[in-house]
Amino acid sequence: MAEVALVADSNVASSPPLMGATKKLGAAELLYLRAEQMGLKPCWITPHGLFVITTESGEHYIHDARSALNSHVGISLARNKHLTRLILERHNLPNIPFARPKTLEEATAFLHAQQKIIVKPVRGLGAHDIRIVEHTDQLAGLQVSKYIFERYIAGREFRYLVLNDTTIGVHESEYGVSVEADRMLRRISYPAVEWDPILMELSARVARVLGLKFAAVDYLVDEHGKAHILEVNTTPGLKWFHAPTSGPSVDVAYHLLNALLTETTIEQPTEDGVIV
Repeated sequence: MAEVALVADSNVASSPPLMGATKKLGAAELLYLRAEQMGLKPCWITPHGLFVITTESGEHYIHDARSALNSHVGISLARNKHLTRLILERHNLPNIPFARPKTLEEATAFLHAQQKIIVKPVRGLGAHDIRIVEHTDQLAGLQVSKYIFERYIAGREFRYLVLNDTTIGVHESEYGVSVEADRMLRRISYPAVEWDPILMELSARVARVLGLKFAAVDYLVDEHGKAHILEVNTTPGLKWFHAPTSGPSVDVAYHLLNALLTETTIEQPTEDGVIV
């Protein structure tokens, strides 16, 4: 079976991660090229977006970074920042104080209570339409019901990538001075020996709570070293793990394809952070 060959072929498993033009590739293109490299004979169904891998067990569809690893419910919960916050709150996980105001008066009350807040679209992606608010006049004209309000917390941002309850990569994201401006993104990859075991365990728990097998859990670590869950992403950018700004590369595409096709337990990372 193709699944057995995928696991048994050590030459395929140890192939170097895609480099060079990787930073210019979307998730689907990166996964497709890695599948070709692994001898899986992927086939595009639509140009650069949806492809299929056929094995004896059937057809396996991959759409961008989406796959059958995550359920529709889990993906929906993670995409909605308000629902994610409510579920984190139910499980007493390290949340950020938040509000989903329906009126300007409710939004103003939350601002006064927190003094400095972040306003985000409930279903927004990336840093689009995110703003820092410190004064009530900054709320003028804002359709508050479309946003989630969170306390502003200064700190360092870390991403823990989880696959089947196991952390497979850790990045620090450096965005520059303002969340509102166009920024030069730097992703610093850390070797496995520097990963925080508490955050590794917490990330696996967050993924389980949301019913996710593959997810990126983002944290803000404040000046006191306390970690706050920033958000959960089910379609994280894979290119930054294959070609980070600095630090070890992680062959996420191989492990994602391996998990999708075999549903086997992945190996633990080596000391330098590269999983082989």
